[in-house]
Amino acid sequence: MKRDSKKIHSVPKDFPVTAHLSAVAGAQPKMGLIEEDGKFYAPGTSPSEVIAAFGICDDLASQMVPYCQRKLALFNGDKEATLKAALKGLLAKGWCTDEQCFWIMHRVVDELKWSVDERNWRF
Repeated sequence: MKRDSKKIHSVPKDFPVTAHLSAVAGAQPKMGLIEEDGKFYAPGTSPSEVIAAFGICDDLASQMVPYCQRKLALFNGDKEATLKAALKGLLAKGWCTDEQCFWIMHRVVDELKWSVDERNWRF
């Protein structure tokens, strides 16, 4: 399967990219690396992995917008409490890294055009 590494340019610069820990069995020292297009990357940082992670997070952000709109009534119009609860649930799912969860919630705030202080909803 040919990978299109040109799509990496569609990933926003502020999207968090985190290397994953890897372990390789054996007595000799080893490094876990991903080879892509003749280049080596730490696991989680290759262009195809970043593109895939961004696709998942972008999809989650688009789902979280209507979710937060619905939950706003449950929190009596308190946007910060709504965001805090949504973030807590998103972090608990473990679908992406913590940094990516915070990035998703920033996208949600931007999409909803909510004027909220991040210090009040981010733990």
